[in-house]
Amino acid sequence: MVTVEDAEKKTKPAPKANRTKRTSPIEVRLVPDDLKRFDVLCAGSGRNRAQVAREAILWYMDQQDKIIQDSRESKLEARIRKMENRMAALISRGNIDTGVILEIIYSNMPVEDKEAVLRKCHKRAAMRLRGKIAEVEDIEELFRKELAKAEAHEA
Repeated sequence: MVTVEDAEKKTKPAPKANRTKRTSPIEVRLVPDDLKRFDVLCAGSGRNRAQVAREAILWYMDQQDKIIQDSRESKLEARIRKMENRMAALISRGNIDTGVILEIIYSNMPVEDKEAVLRKCHKRAAMRLRGKIAEVEDIEELFRKELAKAEAHEA
């Protein structure tokens, strides 16, 4: 990738003795039809050729910077989207496993109490989850605590 410093070194004219300028001139050749259109644009906007050309060059450079920035952002967006899809798939697998377990338990429960027992279990699970969320601010901390509990039970 060409840096601004490299571009300046390549495009700067050789310094001339006793001549100091604040800007370097740029020369552009246009075909007659384009030159007429350019002059109409200059006259319509009330600015001279140099002003319009300067604005056009600056606008073009800004657009190129935006294109580069957009390509970087689109790569980042794609990576984030892939991570979201992986997390969604992981959560879906966990939900399917939970559903299988629920169906096994539900099919082996006594017929008369099924709905009442499930409502009670749902309420207790929600209260337990609310308590766990209140305990930790960070999900990583929750995983560390759960791993520590599991290791303590194994020992």
